[in-house]
Amino acid sequence: MPVITNLGSNIYQIDVCDQEPERTSCYLILADKIALIETGPSPGTVHIKDALEDLGIPPEKVFYIIVTHIHLDHSGGAGVMARDLPQARVYVHPRGARHLIDPTRLAAGARAIYGERFDKLFGAILPVPGERICTPADGETLDLGGGRTLTFYHTAGHARHHFIIHDPTSRGVFSGDALGVRFQALSRLAGSDFTLLSTPPPEFDPAAAMETLKRAAGLDLDYIYFTHYGKAGGVNTILARLKDQVNVFEAAGRRVLASGGGAREIEKELWDMAMDQVAVYGLKDREHPAVKFMGNDISLNAAGINHYLGKVMSITNNR
Repeated sequence: MPVITNLGSNIYQIDVCDQEPERTSCYLILADKIALIETGPSPGTVHIKDALEDLGIPPEKVFYIIVTHIHLDHSGGAGVMARDLPQARVYVHPRGARHLIDPTRLAAGARAIYGERFDKLFGAILPVPGERICTPADGETLDLGGGRTLTFYHTAGHARHHFIIHDPTSRGVFSGDALGVRFQALSRLAGSDFTLLSTPPPEFDPAAAMETLKRAAGLDLDYIYFTHYGKAGGVNTILARLKDQVNVFEAAGRRVLASGGGAREIEKELWDMAMDQVAVYGLKDREHPAVKFMGNDISLNAAGINHYLGKVMSITNNR
């Protein structure tokens, strides 16, 4: 049975069980023209199709598939869903379109990282027919009918091929990874939304990330719909915390690299910061399931900070 959550405002969250439950959300907006936001990786698309059936939505009634960016945990199932939702057009950032049309390089890059785990994690990466791809400009809108309109904002920082989707009807934004990630289990334990900046290689850019956070703050939001994971209020608090993390993470990376360290040492610094935060809620064991869940994100964050600062310092040293 799919895990479907009615979030109000005709928005339904679907857990696609990406590696484990409560990691990756996809969202259905039920309007005159139904939109699916995010597909998750290919193996998880079965949960989307089951959810459509449970909600009584025929495949031909879904008109839009929207992916915030082309990382495979967000868009890996786009080809599968385009095949199975015959009326749907696929919306993707202009920089990402060619990788959905021909996902060969995208898949090869992920396979090089994940090795023998690739097939289990990502399955078949099917191409999306080029004639069904749409590449909205920054600020472009999409009319779902019945007075509901979405707006796309290009938001670099996490990746250059990223946009967020503003939904004024719900006073929310579908954030992909541009506004960090939210940990569901930790949020339950903390009694508030526990979020973390997302800084993976190769395109993390602190200045661009800060501009994205400032832009989101200007949208007058009540909610963030995180792909990882779920709906959050307290938007101003979340955005302020993420802005602090941009500065703190970069400073930690510079300190480590200046002392001769690298990604491993940056990862230790990030873990120390995270453990200080969760200790407030009585969590002191890194092996606690809710804490351990952060491991992959912290590792990727360290690698991204190391990659970014390595480039910056190389440019500086060559001047």
